[in-house]
Amino acid sequence: MKRSILGLMYLIQGMRNAGIDVDDRLASIGIRLDALDPSSIIHDSLEWDIQYIIGKDVDPEKGLFIGQHYALAGYGPLLMLLVTSDSIQTAIYKGIKYQKLTHLSGELDLHTTPSKTNLVYRPVDLQSSIGLLRAQCEVSGTYKFIQDIYKMMGLIAPEIRVELPFEMPKQEDVLQQYYQYYGQNLHFGNNVATFSLNVDLLDVKIPSSDIITHRVYEAKCQLEVDRLNAEDIKMPIIVQQVRDYLELQQGVMPTMAETAYALNIPERTLRHQLQQFDTSYKKIREQLIKHKALELMEYKEYSIEMIAELLGYSEPAAFNHAFKRWFGQSPRQYGR
Repeated sequence: MKRSILGLMYLIQGMRNAGIDVDDRLASIGIRLDALDPSSIIHDSLEWDIQYIIGKDVDPEKGLFIGQHYALAGYGPLLMLLVTSDSIQTAIYKGIKYQKLTHLSGELDLHTTPSKTNLVYRPVDLQSSIGLLRAQCEVSGTYKFIQDIYKMMGLIAPEIRVELPFEMPKQEDVLQQYYQYYGQNLHFGNNVATFSLNVDLLDVKIPSSDIITHRVYEAKCQLEVDRLNAEDIKMPIIVQQVRDYLELQQGVMPTMAETAYALNIPERTLRHQLQQFDTSYKKIREQLIKHKALELMEYKEYSIEMIAELLGYSEPAAFNHAFKRWFGQSPRQYGR
């Protein structure tokens, strides 16, 4: 399954803010945060491999702080869809329907009783240390999302009963950090993360409701989901993983050794597996650069020099030579 890279970017930024040496860990696999392309998408298995490397030996409870740095701005069309909904109920339903566009890797669902509305989140993995770290981040980020969305809609955030799928921290100071963040109506040891609100809150009208804008952004959300689903079935998984990894950032791309390390595959094995599909790291890399070159040329906003830099060329002449070899004309001739 593929999704936006934004979840990974928020995790990395949050780890930075938590004082974790995430940049050094990323450098070991040829990635720089400031070079990551926020419009790119990533397969969940590749994202997991990267998270394993950057999250190794990190205390899972750090996720409480990391998740607080997940921001609304990254949700784009989905954010606009929610804030233009006619009611809280509609916003919740649409958030669940298009959850693939969020930072979440687990599953979001809604359970209602005569008196309560329970937004339920099931993390992917609560057994491994990295799984717990990711779950802590995503649960914390989801709670922040609920609070922030109310504020953005011009509404007062309601009291929420929070149930966490984690053991109660043994250290008193750490426990108090949880209460300070989630509030006093907090409970540990649940099977899933649950955010409970009074059921009558579902009918609350949203001041920024706009049915026409809502329809426009729902169409945009559906197109993005369709794009992600289509990308899931395009090519053999190992080829897709290498392509996805190289597509993550602009500028100088990771080496084959760095890519193999990030994918947790010996370099020799990676080379052999790609050969079985009649391709190679070099071919995938060049195809990707060609694709990005055309995309950047279509924008007509970048100079040839800037495009060359974004694609990792040390000088425009090298890019001009490569472009002419690929397409039979220079970048300037193509752009006319």
